[in-house]
Amino acid sequence: MVEIENLSLSYGNSPKVLKNISLDVKKGECVLFTGKSGSGKSSIINSINGLAVRYDGASMGGTIRIDNKDIKNLELYEISLLVSNVFQNPKTHFFNINTTLELLLYLENIGLSKKQMDERLNDMLDLFPIEHLLNRDIFKLSGGEKQILCIAASYISGTEIIVLDEPSSNLDEENILIIKEMLIKLKDKGKTLIISEHRIFYLMDIVDRVFLIKDGEIQKEYTQIDFMKIPSEKLKKLGLRNKNRVKLTVPENENKGNLEVKNIEFKFNGIDKKLHLKDLSFEMGKIYGIVGTNGLGKSTLLRCLIGLERKSKDEIYLDGKRLSKSDRLKISSLVMQDVNHQLFTDSIASEVSLGIKNIESSYVENILKKLDLYESKDRHPMSLSGGQKQRVAIASVLCKKSKLMFFDEPTSGMDYCNMMNISHLINECKSDKKIIFIVSHDQEFLNSIADNVIYL
Repeated sequence: MVEIENLSLSYGNSPKVLKNISLDVKKGECVLFTGKSGSGKSSIINSINGLAVRYDGASMGGTIRIDNKDIKNLELYEISLLVSNVFQNPKTHFFNINTTLELLLYLENIGLSKKQMDERLNDMLDLFPIEHLLNRDIFKLSGGEKQILCIAASYISGTEIIVLDEPSSNLDEENILIIKEMLIKLKDKGKTLIISEHRIFYLMDIVDRVFLIKDGEIQKEYTQIDFMKIPSEKLKKLGLRNKNRVKLTVPENENKGNLEVKNIEFKFNGIDKKLHLKDLSFEMGKIYGIVGTNGLGKSTLLRCLIGLERKSKDEIYLDGKRLSKSDRLKISSLVMQDVNHQLFTDSIASEVSLGIKNIESSYVENILKKLDLYESKDRHPMSLSGGQKQRVAIASVLCKKSKLMFFDEPTSGMDYCNMMNISHLINECKSDKKIIFIVSHDQEFLNSIADNVIYL
């Protein structure tokens, strides 16, 4: 189905990000690419779907054949008839506001009749009972609902191959298990699944082969049976996440401390739902995890605490003094869930020190080294992988040393080694003059770093 021979890939004058990749993927097979962030997993995915060369402007060597067709000889739209995509950030997938129109967009573009479109839509609903997602405003869906819609759109397209790039990175465990069931159904339908992923526990019942990618090359190939035999400690040394489901073991918030949230109330636009919290306290020197399913308002809570949500009604005190929104903004820093919104400069080194006066270069270098970014310090942030961008944003917040530090899904798209590096660095920032809040679905990460958790 997919034959790759001696694939190499490079962007501009940069060193090759892929070197001598050769493998075959059989029809109906599920293969997993895993390895450290920046190792080249997404580049393999984007070589197969044609985006690396035709969209990102990369130079490719070697051969990729899909159904015996060399993709070098195919236009991008011709590749789209063979391969459909599920991206790490589902927002990059959408062209419509209405969910049903989004599902049907590809079918319109390939010229299907209304009758044919209705047949495919009904077939998809027989496989995935997601009627509740039809005729909805895409911008009002939770992250999990958006990713479910992306997978449904990939199935309805009719392609035999579906490539998925970190599909679970921003999802809670409930939605990850829904996606797992969807993938099982796709495999039962004979679809070929090619997946790049760090959070691998939910794939262990689905995957046929696992490719460990390191420095742009295939370091090792495993059958599912052989991969399951690898001890957890060896997986960690390889930079891989746990292959078994991890339970959250952090105790709940003790509700005491210097920062008192007497009241926060925020009404969401266009829906009959609001965020309302009262009588919470947080202690200086502690790290708090904020957990709950997708769509409950965890990111909105961070924005309210920081003072970014002008419409929020809040009453927040620090050491007995009431803090206005502008007061909180002055003492806060944030790593956003979508870090593309907060990368501004043309190099990693300048990005992490942006707007910070009199910062010591040795301090910046130390953080970059600990986050495995120092060797790339002159690269443009937008040329990095998703996990590397996340680390750049984290480095910039760590350099600011704010009194209130906020992280929104800081380990999305992150391998085990970099997850633990981030955990150690944030722990090093703990002091009796700071409070750190972390929104995360990553239970493995929260177990390593949080003192207490707040459940929404």
